[in-house]
Amino acid sequence: MISNRMEILVVDDEPKQRRGLAAMVRSLRPDYKVHEAKNGKEALELAETRVLDIVFTDIQMPLVNGIDFLKALNNQGSDMPKVVFVSVYHEFDYAQQALRLGAKDYLVKPVITEQLEPIICELEQQLLQESALQLEKKRLSDQLAHTKPVYLEHLLYKCLTEELHTAERSELRSHCALSGQGTVLILESKSDGRPQNDSEWKSILKRAVTQAFSSCADAVIVAPEHEKDRLYIMAAWKPETTGTACLEQLRKALNQLEMLYGRSISVGIGQETESIEADMRLCCDGAKHALQYLYYFPEGMWLSANELRSLQGKEHSSPLAAKDIDDMERAVAEIQTELAVSTLVSLLDRLAAGYPAPFRLQCSAAQLLSTCLKRAQLVIDEEGYRLLAGRIDQELLEAKSFKSMKEIAAQLLADMIKQMKKDKSSRSDLIMQKCREFVEDNLHEDLGLEMVATRFFYNPSYFSILFKNNVGVSFTDYLVKMRMQKARGLLLNSDLKVQEIARQSGYKDIKYFNKVFKKTFLYSPEEFRRMFSS
Repeated sequence: MISNRMEILVVDDEPKQRRGLAAMVRSLRPDYKVHEAKNGKEALELAETRVLDIVFTDIQMPLVNGIDFLKALNNQGSDMPKVVFVSVYHEFDYAQQALRLGAKDYLVKPVITEQLEPIICELEQQLLQESALQLEKKRLSDQLAHTKPVYLEHLLYKCLTEELHTAERSELRSHCALSGQGTVLILESKSDGRPQNDSEWKSILKRAVTQAFSSCADAVIVAPEHEKDRLYIMAAWKPETTGTACLEQLRKALNQLEMLYGRSISVGIGQETESIEADMRLCCDGAKHALQYLYYFPEGMWLSANELRSLQGKEHSSPLAAKDIDDMERAVAEIQTELAVSTLVSLLDRLAAGYPAPFRLQCSAAQLLSTCLKRAQLVIDEEGYRLLAGRIDQELLEAKSFKSMKEIAAQLLADMIKQMKKDKSSRSDLIMQKCREFVEDNLHEDLGLEMVATRFFYNPSYFSILFKNNVGVSFTDYLVKMRMQKARGLLLNSDLKVQEIARQSGYKDIKYFNKVFKKTFLYSPEEFRRMFSS
């Protein structure tokens, strides 16, 4: 951009001509700095120490003439000033030669203001345009310098996760080719809760990896923006080195960072390959798989794809039997929080023994809790049930480790039992209503006091008292009454055989059914149907 201190040089061996032209320029542009030189040699010396914007030069001069002066300027290779030749008529051929060498214009002596003003304006406009172009060029250059590494990192990440086009692969290979034996590592570090430091932390990690591998491996590092806690490292071991030695150097460097910055760094390592370039994606998948299974281990641990296969080959999780789940549900029904929680934790430990996929284990834990919650629905109010169901789905799946998942599952179960105790004491009338509805809907089942009490999470003795106080009759008398009413209705309104009616009323023994029915209605079922059916 042109400043108000533009520098102009006037070159002429005739003092009168030189001083006159310089004075004219100063009068037209009083803010500009105007220099004078008496020949081309002196002008070149000045051009080496000053940044000149415009030069007005004579052609015929001693030592170095105007043409040679212009040639010398061209050879300097730096930004050329705008050169205008000042000539007499018989030097017109020289002026044409000067124009071919890059001169911007020429003036005929003697120069007058009316000639000089338009030329200066024109040159100023050219300088303004060139300055704007240079600024735009610099902006684009700076933008390219910023975006090119980002683009290359995008290509590297894409190379790890999907197939590249031929042109993309060629471009990537030209900038960061890796060959030979090696593997892929993924570093995952937990944020310290200060997002503004994430970029700085990644830079620190990159430097640590680069320094650790400098003597034993060629490494390319990718830090995806959308995976703020992760670094992907493609490493090719140098000749005469081993992957084990390189990884040990990296482990030491990262341990120092953990102690210095208080951040845990977990590492998943892909399987080692003879050709890192060909098997990069395979190694990356192995590293991701290993990193995923660090779910079962403390933060800051390392796990390789080979170690994971060995672990899964040694251990096997045993399937849960119905009795295992019944024991937990019984503890929940009896409001034994400690027993219920310890049983749940034991079941989860058994499920995790074979290192199943973390998501699969989380789903199994959610299923165990949901089963308990489904039964507890009979005593928990709708809002409490909805909140607990939502917490099961969300909190278990958000757990970052098996340890935290067990703690969350235990807390959810404890909260469920707490909610049951609270709602049972405040909603006994509603629960008794649900209990009667349950009995009436399941008369064909083998119902009993203990079974129904457990179903509604009550101690049988307490349930018996509560039921009689609420309904007015004992549970057993109420059950018989409901079964007889159902049997009577079926006798009067259906063509079912008596044996089938007995079964649907909850009686397997037809003789006992006949006895109870006659005691209730004074007639046997067959007699009752003949006398009262229409």
